Amino acid sequence: MIRTKLNRLQKRLTELRKLGFFVPLRIALSYGLFASLWIIFSDQLMQQLTNDAQLLSRLQTYKGLLFVTITTILIWLLVQRFWLSQTKLFMALEDSKTRLKVIFDNVPCGIQECDLQGRITFSNLAQHEIIGLQPNELIGLYIWDYQPDESSRQQFKNFFNDLVTNQPQPERLVTSNQASNGQQKILEYNWDYIYDDNKALSGLIMVISDITMRQQQEERILHLAHYDTLTGLPNRFLSMERLSQLLEQARHNDMLIAVLCLDLDDFKKINESMGHDTGDQLLIQVAERIQAHLRPSDTLGRLGGDEFLVLLTEISTSDRITPVLENLIQQFRRPFIIDEQTITLTLSLGVAIFPQDGTNASQLLRQADTAMFYAKHNGRNTFVYYTESMNREADRRLKIEQQMYGALERGEFYLLYQPQIELETGNIIGAEALLRWQNEQLGPIGPDEFIPVAEQTGLIVTIGEFVMHCAIKMLSTWQTTQPDFRMAINLSPCQFRDPGLLGFVEQQLSHYPVQAKTLELEITEGVLLSGYLMTDDLFKSFNDMGIEMAMDDFGTGYSSLSYLRRYPFAILKIDRSFINDMTTDSADHELVNASIAMAHSLGLKVVAEGVETLQQASSLKTMRCDYVQGYFYSKPITAETLEKMLPRGAFNSDVM
Repeated sequence: MIRTKLNRLQKRLTELRKLGFFVPLRIALSYGLFASLWIIFSDQLMQQLTNDAQLLSRLQTYKGLLFVTITTILIWLLVQRFWLSQTKLFMALEDSKTRLKVIFDNVPCGIQECDLQGRITFSNLAQHEIIGLQPNELIGLYIWDYQPDESSRQQFKNFFNDLVTNQPQPERLVTSNQASNGQQKILEYNWDYIYDDNKALSGLIMVISDITMRQQQEERILHLAHYDTLTGLPNRFLSMERLSQLLEQARHNDMLIAVLCLDLDDFKKINESMGHDTGDQLLIQVAERIQAHLRPSDTLGRLGGDEFLVLLTEISTSDRITPVLENLIQQFRRPFIIDEQTITLTLSLGVAIFPQDGTNASQLLRQADTAMFYAKHNGRNTFVYYTESMNREADRRLKIEQQMYGALERGEFYLLYQPQIELETGNIIGAEALLRWQNEQLGPIGPDEFIPVAEQTGLIVTIGEFVMHCAIKMLSTWQTTQPDFRMAINLSPCQFRDPGLLGFVEQQLSHYPVQAKTLELEITEGVLLSGYLMTDDLFKSFNDMGIEMAMDDFGTGYSSLSYLRRYPFAILKIDRSFINDMTTDSADHELVNASIAMAHSLGLKVVAEGVETLQQASSLKTMRCDYVQGYFYSKPITAETLEKMLPRGAFNSDVM
């Protein structure tokens, strides 16, 4: 009990010390002690100095005056000290108030206090600027008065009442507010509580940030992350996300989903010939045209470049997909008009269906892309449904591409040579160099498989240089015994567009003693159709060097006679597809005959490929074809085997 009282007393003394109670008390006690000692000892001192009553009376008067003087001086000093301390305190408070006002008025965030009823008791300049009011106009208003509608105001009021009643841990609050000019503001509130001296809740303080611009920027960034900037369509990321969501719904509803991969045919030529601005406008019109012929429930997205994705939903049977595909193909038969220019464009589509072709988004897109690739290679301007065999072929193609890297270094490529026979004499006058590939893992790979992959990856340039180097080197060896022996070498479109082609050919001819006129470079019509700007210069350079140019696979493409007249071709090679049926199909027979006559009229030599029977050889000889090659005479053989055949001179067709 006593200890408790002592603790209370100690606590009370501590509080008094904090309030500054003991400093004045010490001064008062000191003065009281001094005054008491002065009265006692001054009287005794005066009685010892004199017994004269009149003198004592005067001394008492002087003593009183001296005491009053000393007391006055002490009071003046105390009052002055108090006044100075109060003045300093007042100035310090004013300085703090000024600094706080400067801080509050210059911080970019709004600062606001309110009482327990929600009335605003303080609001800094920034908060008034955010709401669009003059200073102090917010004082007395409720903090929810600037919510945009009654529902929002009631919701904010309920939130505030919960804070006052339950005092939960303050959390960030984002609300939409309406400024005085009607502008919508997105504000972020950070709360805290205000307590009085008795630790009772007396109000709330808020730090308010205007995040309208930040929110708009975040929404823009989010839009850029999910939508294509050119067409406004969902991009690959958002399209795949939507596909995943649609797959979940389809599983639940037992419905089909069709994934369409669309690619514009030869769109690259639009960019190259008409410019990228025209290409961009065309992409926008393409997106609008496709979107106009889809249902609201379907999704159109842009995967990138000229490739689009369509997600067809709510499909009960696969029969409903084909009419959509046919309609899309049909819509692209109408030309596009851009800057008064008419542009005709076609479309290739690949289709994969959930669940038969795949069960997840990435798998379905991969299958649809594979089908689209097949549509491209099957004539374009069509659609192809995915089949399992496509996947196996795609895997095969991927393995070929992987093994192709490093195949030259591993020595896996080699050349075979197919003899070319002069029909008039039966002599072997030359050979065509043919590339072959023997891979350790995949075994022998045919040119029909690996040449397209090499062209797509760009490796055809280095592989082509290998072919030209080996063929010219071998030709130089054969020409030591047969000076006029010829060598035909194929050039792909990628090789023909290589800026280093001319220099490489010149280097090889300078390195090996080969007559340039015995070198024959074969190109297809595809090279000329590509519109390469340096085509004329290359033809002229090769012609000046004495190298002969040959039109290969004549009759399989556009077969434009203008190319034969425009460019200095020396040789025309008729494709094997016409030779195969020329003895059984009168149309092919006449076509071959006309081609030979036309070539001769233009001063061109003619080579017939794929001669496999004596009857074909006899017919070609009758038509006065110049040269032939094919299995009837010899399959492609090694250099060693061909070298053994050369001394025989004339070719014995009866043996072959």
